[in-house]
Amino acid sequence: MNGLPPTRLRPNRHAPDFVGPVKKNILRLIVAAAYGAFFQPAVAQVAPDGGFSKPLDCTLDRDCWIINLPDANGSAAKAADHRCGFRTYNGHKGTDFAIRDYRALDTGAAVVAAGPGIVTAARDGAEEYFKQTPATRKLIGRKACGNGVIIEHSGGWESQYCHMRKGSLAVKLGDRVTRGQKLGRVGMSGRTEFPHVHIEFRVGGKTVDPFTGGAVGAGCNVAQRPLWAKNAGVVYPSFALYAAGFADHSVSVDAVASSARSPVSLPRHAPGLVLWAAMFGVQRGDVLKLRIVDPAGSAMSVREIRFDRSQARRVEYTGRKGPPAGWAVGGWKGEAVLQRFVDGRTVSRSIIVPLIIK
Repeated sequence: MNGLPPTRLRPNRHAPDFVGPVKKNILRLIVAAAYGAFFQPAVAQVAPDGGFSKPLDCTLDRDCWIINLPDANGSAAKAADHRCGFRTYNGHKGTDFAIRDYRALDTGAAVVAAGPGIVTAARDGAEEYFKQTPATRKLIGRKACGNGVIIEHSGGWESQYCHMRKGSLAVKLGDRVTRGQKLGRVGMSGRTEFPHVHIEFRVGGKTVDPFTGGAVGAGCNVAQRPLWAKNAGVVYPSFALYAAGFADHSVSVDAVASSARSPVSLPRHAPGLVLWAAMFGVQRGDVLKLRIVDPAGSAMSVREIRFDRSQARRVEYTGRKGPPAGWAVGGWKGEAVLQRFVDGRTVSRSIIVPLIIK
């Protein structure tokens, strides 16, 4: 199975439109909208309460990852993040924090409040769709955000959380919440193609990029005053080799999205032996090296891929069909190495995957 074509995952495309404030806030929102029509925060804004925290109860680059950033170019033909990089897509207004796979949904990945405030909108009960089709998009309609929450913070700030698990909301309209308080769980509601929480920040009726403090759509490489709290640990996302594993057949996008885990063992007469690798934030020129090593230390399958374009998410694999006599019994291993070349040096991410053939 050497030379198999790449398996690619496309970024989700949604436009969070979930609004449902309590009645006492309607006048405030109307005033804010009128104000926002004339106000474009060209200078960086100051976040309330010492800044915002990440919206997931997780450790970044271990069990959650930042996938997409706001589009600094707004509705321009070519999307770019605030560094003029590719970690976004056209018209994206928020920041996407992803978890590993669908199995992680069952462990209860918690969506938490990015700061203290009052819940001014909440939606639960929207269906979850694990595969987007024309039919599901029609069912979703204008509820692209899916299940979610809006929190009003001090100074006229709001944070919005999208794509939460159906039936998981732990707060209701009017609740006062503290920083880090559980709002619900990560889900697959609304228009999304992978499990994550989408968070947006607004002030004065305008959406603000949390990495710059400026308006989304104000352009890249502008003055920056991040909204993130100093202890939040949120920085510009690096590339990630977030999972690798073995399978006994060709790997599909859906299979990796469902479970990015590797079996402990496979039978001697497994029909195939495939090593796959899943990545976030690869860019043109990055190199992935895959190698399957048998119990004798010999390389059974080797593949090297130099990426010809940048992508938010990507899956690649290598492998072979099972020999008539079966695989050698004993300890096998898979080696996955992702490399990026920066200013004359090589930055690497690697995973070693053990496997027992019985």
